[in-house]
Parts: sequence; structure tokens; C-alpha cells
Amino acid sequence: MKALVTGATGFTGGQLALRLQKQGDQVRAVVRDPAKASALAAAGIDVVKGDLTDRASIAAAIAGVDVVYNIGALYRTAGLKASVYRAVNADAVPMIIECAKAAGVRRVVHCSTVGVHGDVEHPPANEDAPLRPGDIYQETKVLGEQLGREASAKTGVELVIARPSGIYGPGDRRLFKLFGGVAKGRFLLLG
Repeated sequence: MKALVTGATGFTGGQLALRLQKQGDQVRAVVRDPAKASALAAAGIDVVKGDLTDRASIAAAIAGVDVVYNIGALYRTAGLKASVYRAVNADAVPMIIECAKAAGVRRVVHCSTVGVHGDVEHPPANEDAPLRPGDIYQETKVLGEQLGREASAKTGVELVIARPSGIYGPGDRRLFKLFGGVAKGRFLLLG
């Protein structure tokens, strides 16, 4: 299978790209800065320059693949305007689906977040639990899901939405810092 992964210079997208490559898929990674994807290129992944806000680069990256994994996102980056979050986390989703349709790709897997549910009043929850986003990241992820569903219905491209919780593992630099702090007694973990 030929797969395109967005967000491959991030932890989740990078791990997915490497895993797909390891299982025998031909993987293309679209990244804003190819210099940050040297490990992916060294693993045999086709690294192409592109941006989730640039339709032409995404259309070119999608050409010739069988499935798109949209993992790319802006995640709680200080100083960014809401419009920038919306462009990447929401508006890019239907654009990717439209480009997939034009390229003959039948499935897009979109990575959202379990955070769209906010604080769940009656756990455990499933995907039908109320949506209660608590910040701009979660709000734009909800909007991305909505716009993606609309584009999927319009184009006939199958949309799979995943809502993962905290993702960690070898190579993670974000959550492992927290775990290290807890282990050293610097942070108190409640709950």
C-alpha cells in the first residue's frame, strides 16, 4: 500500500510513518521542513515539502497514494492566532479530502483528539459523548471533524476519525519529561 502521512516530523506522525514503512508500505511524508525529516529519509521514506495550508503542495503529495493519514496539527503553540489554528487543524481537513478525491484516493484517516470531549461527566465515554472542547486546539479539532464529515459526505471519500489520548513511547520528548518529573518527585500526579 502507498500511504501519505502528514505531520511526520511530530512524534505521532513520525512513529506512524516508520511503522507503516516497517510493515512494508511505501510511505511518503509531507513536511514543512525536510531538514527536520532526515531520520525518515534515512529509513527510506519519501519526504516531500508541503504545508497543510497550501492546496497545491498537498495535492501533489497525495498524487499516487492509496490512503492519507492526516496527523499534522498545531498543538498549543504560544502566540498563535486562532485563525492559524483554524487553517491547520480545521480548514485543512476538507481540503485534504477534496485533494484525495481528485487523486482517486478512497480513504483519509484523520487524527483528532480525545480532548474534544473535555471533562467527561459520566465515564467511561465513547465517541457519542458530548463534545466540550476547552481550548483553541480542541475547538479547532472539533471543527476539523465537522468539516471533514461534510467533505466526506460530499465527495464519497471515506473518512476515519481517530481520537487518541496521550501518546508516548520511545523518542517522545513531551510526556517523558512529565513522567521523569513525577519519578523524581518534582510533580505531584493526582487522579
